[in-house]
Amino acid sequence: MKSLYLTLFTAALLFGCGGGGGDDGNTNADTPQQAVPNPDQNVDVPVTGGTGDSTAKFEDLVIPDNFDLSTTYDMPISIDLDTTEPMSLSVYGDFTVADDGSITPIAGSKIISGQIANGDFNGVIAATGALKNVLIEAWYQDPNKAPFQTVVSVDAEGISISN
Repeated sequence: MKSLYLTLFTAALLFGCGGGGGDDGNTNADTPQQAVPNPDQNVDVPVTGGTGDSTAKFEDLVIPDNFDLSTTYDMPISIDLDTTEPMSLSVYGDFTVADDGSITPIAGSKIISGQIANGDFNGVIAATGALKNVLIEAWYQDPNKAPFQTVVSVDAEGISISN
């Protein structure tokens, strides 16, 4: 009999406490609680615009067959410079152009860097739709020689540079 009373007393304590916690004292009785939909349910979403309001379902969405969700694509870069000296290469996605025409790369926008042997480089970079132009820099080991710099428009078919 004592165990029955003890069980009932423990159950009453658990139900009476109600769980919870995390009350920071900032309750607002004026703010109604919003129901969160179950992700497994079909939810009607009101759509406004046009001549009036209607209700659309996710299943009603029409996606074209050629739609591609990927945000990047591979873009080949081919460089053929008229030199046999070793060079260093950097490709930047962002740069500034001064009033005098000099181009300064923004270091944080470097896409790729590497070495050019005999003036030839072939590589592939990941480009995005937001990338419109790239700065290609190639400089000699001799600091007295001016580096090769060019700004080219991004083309999904690839970039080819030769001098």
